[in-house]
Amino acid sequence: MSARRSSSGVARYTLPLLLLSIVIAAWSAWSAQKTPPPQPASIATAEFSAVRAMQHLSWIATEPHPTGSAAAARVRDQLVNHLQQAGLQVSVQRGQAAAEYGKGDGRGVRAANVGNVVAVLPGRDRSLPAVLLMAHYDTVPHSPGAADDGLGVAVMLEISRALQNDLRQRDVVFLFTDAEEAGLLGARAFFASHPLSSRIGTVINLEARGSSGRAVLFETGPGNAALLSTFAKLAQQPLGNSLTGFVYRYMPNGTDFTVPAQKGIPGLNFAIIGSQIDYHAATASVANLDPGSVQHMGAQVLPLVRQLASSATLPTATHDAIYSDLPGGWMISVPTWSGWCVLAFGLLVIVVVARRATFNHGGWRGVVSGVAGWPLALLSVALAVRVSYRLLGGGDATLVNNRDLLAAFSMLASGEGLLAIGVVLALGALLACKAARKPAAALALVAGACASLRGGFDVIGLVLGVLVALLAWTSAGTAARGESVRLGALLVAWIIGAVVQVLAPELAPLLLWPLLAVAAVVWLLPAHAPPTAVRVIAAAVITAFALAHVFHFALQLFEAIGFGTPEVLALPFASLAALLLPWVRVAEGGRWLAIAALVTVLPAAGVLAAASFTQADRTRYPELSQVLFVADPDNQHYYRVSSLPQLSDWSRQALGGVQAEPTRIPIPAMDLTAVWATKADAIAVPEPVRFERSYDADTGQSILRVLAPAGTRELRVRLKSEAVVRNVQLQGEDAPLLDEADRWSRLRWQAPGPDGIELRWPSDSGPVEVQAAAGIDGWPKDAAPLPARSAHIVPWSTSDMTWILGATRVSQEGGAPQDGR
Repeated sequence: MSARRSSSGVARYTLPLLLLSIVIAAWSAWSAQKTPPPQPASIATAEFSAVRAMQHLSWIATEPHPTGSAAAARVRDQLVNHLQQAGLQVSVQRGQAAAEYGKGDGRGVRAANVGNVVAVLPGRDRSLPAVLLMAHYDTVPHSPGAADDGLGVAVMLEISRALQNDLRQRDVVFLFTDAEEAGLLGARAFFASHPLSSRIGTVINLEARGSSGRAVLFETGPGNAALLSTFAKLAQQPLGNSLTGFVYRYMPNGTDFTVPAQKGIPGLNFAIIGSQIDYHAATASVANLDPGSVQHMGAQVLPLVRQLASSATLPTATHDAIYSDLPGGWMISVPTWSGWCVLAFGLLVIVVVARRATFNHGGWRGVVSGVAGWPLALLSVALAVRVSYRLLGGGDATLVNNRDLLAAFSMLASGEGLLAIGVVLALGALLACKAARKPAAALALVAGACASLRGGFDVIGLVLGVLVALLAWTSAGTAARGESVRLGALLVAWIIGAVVQVLAPELAPLLLWPLLAVAAVVWLLPAHAPPTAVRVIAAAVITAFALAHVFHFALQLFEAIGFGTPEVLALPFASLAALLLPWVRVAEGGRWLAIAALVTVLPAAGVLAAASFTQADRTRYPELSQVLFVADPDNQHYYRVSSLPQLSDWSRQALGGVQAEPTRIPIPAMDLTAVWATKADAIAVPEPVRFERSYDADTGQSILRVLAPAGTRELRVRLKSEAVVRNVQLQGEDAPLLDEADRWSRLRWQAPGPDGIELRWPSDSGPVEVQAAAGIDGWPKDAAPLPARSAHIVPWSTSDMTWILGATRVSQEGGAPQDGR
């Protein structure tokens, strides 16, 4: 009798312990996102101070400074002056760089005249491999770039000061690159031709795609094990995992770190990614930058650089390690083969559970039910967050037109996270209670239909609703099949882990490591016998730690890509469902789990409702506007155009929409297929795009020099030939241009300079059609002025620029170039 009472008492506290584990895990994951307080300028000179670093931003990020602009030259000159006064050896690397971009019809070449700032803090032995810190000082147009990448520049300046009095064994090189936004061209120029590039032993790159949050170690160089071990020992509250590096490897974009990593140089790449509304935006100002983000970035990098600079040897590229931060503010890195140990433990537990399964009558149906639990959890969470997101107006939300939802991003993340937890708890009740079959299936169908209430008809939501309804109908009450259900869930987890270990071990922190916790909890909480108090408490501790890890990943995923794709939450929350399964007590019938789900979903609905009513501060989340003036003096065509997908009131007014309704037209020379446009009055073009043609008799090449008007910041050139043209050269280097017949090849050149750009190709290749567009900052003086912008309207991308078009046709007849215009 006493044993029964004891078991009953343990069962009574099972659900509260589970809920406490979830609460602790959620709080741990949320608190881990907080940035540290910025250290004042009064702290020791050898320490990193965000306040001192932010002082540099007052002159770095006062205005946009894209490559080739006068503002970029000002920032470059001030960097040189500051570094020289600080006692560093400073030089400006001037050169040219080009790189291919895009695929298919969108393929082309980006190039630029660059001006990198290179500063050296000498060490005792100048022959030793050097440590390189790297950040780019250029911005995109119309963004002051306090985050991208003024933050990185300011952190480097503060680190260069903090290292002044250290006993350094080796050089520390500070590389401030130009033209990163144009295609990593400053970094390409440095590693292609600078004398110091051959001496670089380790690279640390500092980046940003937002203006808040902690610095994330999101990418590493090849053979990262030794360097990661050094970083893990030194870092304070580190953030990062190998999953992000794996994902970033397959993304189309890159950072300056991409260049040395491709050359096999060991290194680490850090970035902040919070408040992505400020990414490449006019709101990326000093005022909107979180000083705590600057402090966290500096606190991660300074101790590492100090250690590397003072060491007799640098960590070399050996083998790759799997790494991740863990609850408690520490980081581990383990060899890739460690995943096999996790799989071995999981397999051992599977054998134990399989033996247990013989004690009940679940049989193969129970195994199938356990297997079905994974897609049920994935699809249910995806359906819930998708429907809620669309009802909030996210069905057609973009960074351009949904400022209110962006303003409520923190509430959005909290609400969607709570909703996902409530859905998983409800699934636990469904598995424990067969009577929940009909209401669960009906609710799924209604939810799928609700996805179309706002934002148009949603096929995906409808399909998700049908699939969840079918799975809910077949899964209701299946927890009664006991250990065989758990066996099925474990088998799926093990198979997923095995696939990850074989194909992509970098995903282990999210898709393999939770298997340890699932297996341990399944072993501690058997279905065929009441657990002891010790087992329940141990399971609760393991569950809390594992969920803190999983929730931490969920927050990172949602912050990175959740604004447009909230369904990413389904991936980490499937682990919550797997961890929940062993806690489902058939005897309790799921009633208390249903109550817990309701208690969770109601606050989630309240938070999401509050997010929907949040009114954005229009100066903090401004409206984007764009208008360009395009002049085609050869054909006497003049336009005001905008490439915004939907015209705002200001943009429509700026286009002159009061007199004429804007229409969609292509502007091929600018690579614009369909832009809003209205005709404009002619302006006096002070200087056209010029084409100089010549012939090199020694090489048999046609030579075309494209000369842009004075002040051109960006020159776009398109070329097309009826036949494939071999051996095309751009500025004396081979270039992938005219390599397909009857297809326009694209070239974008930043800061072309007074000498223009030179193209060469064999003269017997046939006629070549050429189109060019020169972009100059500023509105034409003799054009009707633009309407004034209020504080809640900001220019976007290439807005307010003047573009001058030109075209020619180059052919070769009798050894002399001919103008076939």
